Amino acid sequence: MKNFINSFPKARFAALALTATLGLSACDKEVTDLLPQTALTEGDAFTDPARIALAVTGVYNAAQSGYYDPLNGLGLAVRGYPFGGAANALDDARGEDISDMAGFFGLVFANTINPSSPNVVNMWSNLYSVINQANVAIDGVRKAAASGLISAQQAADYEGEMRFLRALSHHELVIHFSRPYSDGKGSQAGVPYRDIPVNTVAGLELAKAQGRGTVAEDYTKMLADLDYAETNLLGTRAGSLRVARATKGAAIALKQRLYLHQGEWAKAVAEGDKLIAGTNGFRYALAATPRAAFPGGIVVTAENIFSIENSSDDNAGVNGALANVYGSSATIANGGINGRALLAVSPILYNAPFFTCADTRRTELMQQDRGLRVAAYVIRKYTDATTSSDFAPLIRYAEVLLNQAEALSRLGGTTNEALALTHLNSVRNRAVAAADRYAPGSLTGTALTQAILNERRIEFVGEGFRWDDIHRLSGEKTFSPVPGGGIPAKIDGNGGQLTKYDFYACGSATAAPAPAIAAVPYSSPLFLWPIPASELTTNPNITPNPGY
Repeated sequence: MKNFINSFPKARFAALALTATLGLSACDKEVTDLLPQTALTEGDAFTDPARIALAVTGVYNAAQSGYYDPLNGLGLAVRGYPFGGAANALDDARGEDISDMAGFFGLVFANTINPSSPNVVNMWSNLYSVINQANVAIDGVRKAAASGLISAQQAADYEGEMRFLRALSHHELVIHFSRPYSDGKGSQAGVPYRDIPVNTVAGLELAKAQGRGTVAEDYTKMLADLDYAETNLLGTRAGSLRVARATKGAAIALKQRLYLHQGEWAKAVAEGDKLIAGTNGFRYALAATPRAAFPGGIVVTAENIFSIENSSDDNAGVNGALANVYGSSATIANGGINGRALLAVSPILYNAPFFTCADTRRTELMQQDRGLRVAAYVIRKYTDATTSSDFAPLIRYAEVLLNQAEALSRLGGTTNEALALTHLNSVRNRAVAAADRYAPGSLTGTALTQAILNERRIEFVGEGFRWDDIHRLSGEKTFSPVPGGGIPAKIDGNGGQLTKYDFYACGSATAAPAPAIAAVPYSSPLFLWPIPASELTTNPNITPNPGY
């Protein structure tokens, strides 16, 4: 089957990317002046069913391979922004379970970013580029349906896909640029929720008039988008598109995640029940082993719910592809994958007492680098450093089960806690020795919740989940990894802290050196990323984050 991303040349739909953030255009220019001469405008893109299909596919392309601009306007390179690899790496680099090894993510890892830092600027701009392209596509498919070019059902499915991507992108913005919902029940400043296409001067002016609103308002709109998506999306798709395009199950799973961030435990359980019970036509299941959950390339399993497709000729590039970021720098002949090992597993996680020594994820999904970074353990979830075709996993069934387990444990009660432990064990038991398994009734209350949170750290390392959990848990404080909330201290491989494999010693909290990167308290401005200077300069209604 032809790769769906590569059926859509990037340059031909540049119109949909224009004015992704207000900082990318001048107020006194005609918006159409920004279009390259070869661009296919939205007026042309929505004139027949084939072009409409390509226009929708183009929004996934924007989600997969946006641009990294290290010189803030003077140079561009594909780097997997926002979801082709960058979100995984940056969200991991903000936490303590990964060590920076080469400085590529150094500012994010060391919590020293500023309003002009490239990672921050480009994450903001590329996320809003996806959002704007989705909004243009929504407008286009609605008009196409009204004129009879496509059926109402097809238009609703397309719109469901776009609203799924819009919600996903806004949530990524919220967790980096806003305080968690649990801090004041969403009363803190949110991010602008853009749901109108910015493709005309009038649209630009409307966007400029929009302020940040609140976190609660953002969640209300994200959930409304996902409700629409759940109602109108297809239940499944053919081949790899089952995970590379949004489906009804993906919308439900993302809703469950958002309810977890809100602390709406009963609502999270209700969403999870739709996927777990198997009564609604969903057939998601865990892979038999941890390794089997990551087959690589275009191969997908029943565990995959939504991923961003990468391919040999459309990917995040040498500095952004997941196999290069996380994979061993040793040669294939020496047991590596010719990756770059830019990020490694931190001894903080590797040596944690809850990560049992016989856990097969140590051997199936981790390995000694034995290459450029000779004293670090790296991640083996992504193995194609040659053509960079590993999909970027964004939602797996393992997450649904652990989300469900946590929500049930938070609700409490004998029945809920028993079911929570069942879901925890379903993920954990495929990796741990029989002697290390939790017996029924062995965990209750806060101990059960903490065990679930610990399991998330092991199961999702290298998938960009750690920041999600640090962010949401810091607002509520009870289960934050830092007392009172905040970013934990980190061991810095690029700073010379990882010099021998002896620092990796299962169960030994004292084997590794003390973290060189200090913890950041929740009260610090550094807990959040700053609103980019380019946005503040051009949008008078956007307020900066305090302290920047």
